[in-house]
Amino acid sequence: MFGYVTIYQKDLAPALTDRYQAYYCGLCKTLGKAYGATGQLTLSYDMTFMALLHAALYEPETRLYTGRCALHPLKQNPRAANDCLGYAADMSIALAYYNYLDDWQDDHNYLKRRQAKQLEPFLAEIEARHPGPCAAIKSHLAELTALENANCTDLDALCKSFGALLGGVFCWKEDLWAPLLLQMGRGLGGFIYLMDAYDDVEKDARRGSFNALAALAAALPYEEYEARCHQLLTQQLGGCAQAFTMLPILKETPEGQLLYSTLYSGVWCRYTLIKARHDAKHRGGKKEDG
Repeated sequence: MFGYVTIYQKDLAPALTDRYQAYYCGLCKTLGKAYGATGQLTLSYDMTFMALLHAALYEPETRLYTGRCALHPLKQNPRAANDCLGYAADMSIALAYYNYLDDWQDDHNYLKRRQAKQLEPFLAEIEARHPGPCAAIKSHLAELTALENANCTDLDALCKSFGALLGGVFCWKEDLWAPLLLQMGRGLGGFIYLMDAYDDVEKDARRGSFNALAALAAALPYEEYEARCHQLLTQQLGGCAQAFTMLPILKETPEGQLLYSTLYSGVWCRYTLIKARHDAKHRGGKKEDG
């Protein structure tokens, strides 16, 4: 479900691209150091965004350096190291574990069961360090699973459930910024949930799997469906952006510029690609019908 919160690289200066790469590679390095190769498989753009957000807000001491890895043995890539990346790594493991476990319980996918088992030894320590966020992941994922198993068509309820999950993860510290981080996570979580459904609506229809947008796709003509999806996505992201603008994050800093680029441009990159795919298939279908 994750992977939609990316930067828009086209308009970024090379120094900003390098700073983003430093956080992305830094998160990968942090995951590998703490959880091994299994942990590195949980790397995501979304948790990279969260690490950037927390770094811009809390301004931790950050070490910037370069290094090689197994995937890029010949090139020195920029890396960052700070406490925000440590928290993002912990949440990456917790989110992946409960997602794998949920997939196993729903579909009896043995690969997911094995992946969950590989992460299970780390859960006790992560939950001890971050009881609130981990409780939010468990409770809201169970709530979301119940809604999906009941074939819920209430998009607001579905988005609120996953949004509350991500909102709980965004609340790293119990401080005055927690309510705004919670609101940001709720809006971004709702956006991610709908984007995942929008991306997979055709595939889920073929498989007979639950999809939050299936009823809407069946009820509306194509153009109306696409317009409604864009409206719903904009509404969810609007709540996230509204909270973001109230945080004391300077747009002039490298992290601030990357966050603004992501929220106002980057998150729409995948949407544009998916929309183009939908349009091409719709035009092809119309041609065949004629």
